[in-house]
Amino acid sequence: MLFRSNSYKYFINYRLVLSLSLLLILSLFLFADTRDLLGDVNNDGSIDVQDIILIVDIILNDEVEYGEYELWASNVNADETTDVVDIIIIVMLILEIDDCPDLYSPCSDNLSICCIDTTSHDYSWVLDTLGTNGSYLRDVAIVDENNILVVGNIVTETGEYNAAKWNGTGWELFGIYSNTLNLYNIQYFSEDDIWVTSGCFPYYWDGNGWTRYHLENMGLDACVGFDIWGTSSSNMYFVGYQGAIVHYDGENFEQMESGTEVDLLDIWGTYNDETDTEIIWTSGHDSYGNTVFLVYNSGMWQPVYDANSYKYVFRPDSLSGTIGGLWSSENALYVYTTWGIYQCPISTVGEGEIIWLGENGDATEKILGTNDNNLFFYRSGSEIRHFNGSTWHLYDEIINPLDVLNSIDVRENLAVTVGYRYYNPIERWAVIMRGVRN
Repeated sequence: MLFRSNSYKYFINYRLVLSLSLLLILSLFLFADTRDLLGDVNNDGSIDVQDIILIVDIILNDEVEYGEYELWASNVNADETTDVVDIIIIVMLILEIDDCPDLYSPCSDNLSICCIDTTSHDYSWVLDTLGTNGSYLRDVAIVDENNILVVGNIVTETGEYNAAKWNGTGWELFGIYSNTLNLYNIQYFSEDDIWVTSGCFPYYWDGNGWTRYHLENMGLDACVGFDIWGTSSSNMYFVGYQGAIVHYDGENFEQMESGTEVDLLDIWGTYNDETDTEIIWTSGHDSYGNTVFLVYNSGMWQPVYDANSYKYVFRPDSLSGTIGGLWSSENALYVYTTWGIYQCPISTVGEGEIIWLGENGDATEKILGTNDNNLFFYRSGSEIRHFNGSTWHLYDEIINPLDVLNSIDVRENLAVTVGYRYYNPIERWAVIMRGVRN
């Protein structure tokens, strides 16, 4: 709750409240620019001291019969009674005092509680293609709007490349380690601190050159190029073929026991600076209909969900179906499944619900956001959706059934997806979609 009765331990009489209201006339605060707004008792498009004066009159003047709108707008805590608590709430709003956490504001239907702020769905999308036939992209890392890195395989008439950089005006092609090495993932920390993976091995850029870590030569029976996540180059996780997981602590690579032989395709984690603890999740599926979802906590990987195609029963309040991409904010975990987007608290993964119900029954590989009110996911055919904290929006202007998307990255006002587009049954080109919020 935003306001609590025990926060006020002394009696505020009506004359004191009215005096305070009159003093606020000198510093009116424009709270909103719309009419029919809770708290806007005189319905003039703003919440200010005039509304407080009206509420005082509603409370004290029994001779005036106020209408339905005035009675609704004055009862800002939705407790069916207009009283001094409603005045206190409005005074605090005008003074810009509230107890809402970051990303939250007083709810429009009850100003005494907090609701998540919504972000804009208004993105303009630009399509870029790279290379010629045979080109594709697998991953993207946004540094800023003038520095975007993509990796994969880019074939041109003059040679082959595996990476490209957006410099603000165009794409610069280049090679990482070897121009013909097909790359799967990229993790960017700084210009001198970058990780990429091929099908099985990690590669690291320290500002001077690329180092390949040949895990098999280190005695590790692990092919871990499918996805990477880490908090720094001293704490990196790599996942891949037949349940392989490898951790790098800045000096040594260690293979971790996953308890599964299902291919792991996605990994994400959350780190708490105050408690110095992290929770990590990984998920995947294979062509045989098996799917798995694991969590790493207290030093070991444990299954959260493990199923095969014969156990796919839709459950709106729990994980079900094939597990695809996953991402977490500080508050919640989001998992893309066969049936749609599953959301749950970080601490209780098994206690959640489906917040977006899918249609075609596929499990995408990536879902990503910056906060609970700025979240993107994609499906085949360039079907990209944005969650703004309240509603989902489909960008139907960029849908193309010939597109196959492989990854996405998101910053506050920028989203970039990569993959490839078929121009005929046998020819494909690398494709990049850059969405900028207007």
